[in-house]
Amino acid sequence: MGAAVTISLEGLPGSGKTTTAELLAGMIGVDFAHERSADVPFLDDFYRDVERYTFETELCFVLVHYHQYRDLQGSTILDFSPVKDLVFADVNLAGREYELFRSIYDHTSGSCPPPDFAIFLELETKHLLERIEQRGRAYEVGFDGTYLEAVGEGYLRRFEELGDQVGRVRVLRDDTRDDVADAVRTALAELGAL
Repeated sequence: MGAAVTISLEGLPGSGKTTTAELLAGMIGVDFAHERSADVPFLDDFYRDVERYTFETELCFVLVHYHQYRDLQGSTILDFSPVKDLVFADVNLAGREYELFRSIYDHTSGSCPPPDFAIFLELETKHLLERIEQRGRAYEVGFDGTYLEAVGEGYLRRFEELGDQVGRVRVLRDDTRDDVADAVRTALAELGAL
């Protein structure tokens, strides 16, 4: 890899973004940047009462993502795209809250160049829910498949915005971590990233 390149892996919760991004970074010898969702103080509250904590949660995420993305140096694989914040805002916010969020997004992440390449990991909702349950994060207990599908539709609407060049990798239930990392590596090579 010559000049510094930013690669984003995206997908719904449980699709394997973080695991795949970390494996792939090691395979091709670039930095890995993990989404710092632990820095979002309202996340547990959000999953307990989505309507009540949506606005605060979305604002926190956009600021955390912006600072993390803005500070990248050298070639990096991320387990998120800044456009993720728009996807979730499209699903979760409306009216004045959406307008304020959008203004903040436009002045933060929206002012940064998009990732050079993005790959979206696709996995069936029922398998996403199985994985979410298996990993056992307290704030994800009882995750709603309907909500996941709405977010998935949001990603489809903003698919081309995830990066300058965007591809998809279909993940099957029985794929190993290495299978997925190899498929993403192939998709990136086809896009000219590697």
